[in-house]
Amino acid sequence: MTRRLILSLLTICMVLPSALAMGKRPEKNRLTFHLEGHVSDGPKMVFPLPMGTKKRFFKKSPLTFSKEIVSLKHFVTTDGSYGATFAFERTAAGRIAALTTQNQGKWLVAMLNGRPVDAVYIDTPVRDGKLVIWQGIKQVEIIRFEYASPLTGESQKEWKERIKGHEKQRKEAQKAAKEAQKERNRRKS
Repeated sequence: MTRRLILSLLTICMVLPSALAMGKRPEKNRLTFHLEGHVSDGPKMVFPLPMGTKKRFFKKSPLTFSKEIVSLKHFVTTDGSYGATFAFERTAAGRIAALTTQNQGKWLVAMLNGRPVDAVYIDTPVRDGKLVIWQGIKQVEIIRFEYASPLTGESQKEWKERIKGHEKQRKEAQKAAKEAQKERNRRKS
């Protein structure tokens, strides 16, 4: 008896988060850019990443955060993944300009949801407040970014209308899926 109860409770605990998430917007991405550091900075300040045949060290403290993104423009890469140009708010753009001016000749790595997706070599200062990830973004992550930020050139009103359209399509698809499931259940009976 207690074994069945425990198994039932475990099953409910496993299924409940998925059930509660049904019908909600996609979760948000966590995008950060990290400047190259040095091994002598210590493990509390830097983390290692293999790049080709070398191991480079990057500062744990990020240069930018997802919440500072004001717009994006994405594209499909030759390997089938996505890339994107991210425009940042004014304060972040100033920070990007200053740090890319001071750190020319170093690398900048993009971390998306805890994984490194791309790295770029800083050869000139970035003064326009835009950083590019050239490859490695998954389609689901692009969809999450589209929910969180407008596309480049899209007004706030256009962005809200686009999101409303997505929400309407998602709800219609859920309704159709429920009706199809009811029909399958009816046929089984």
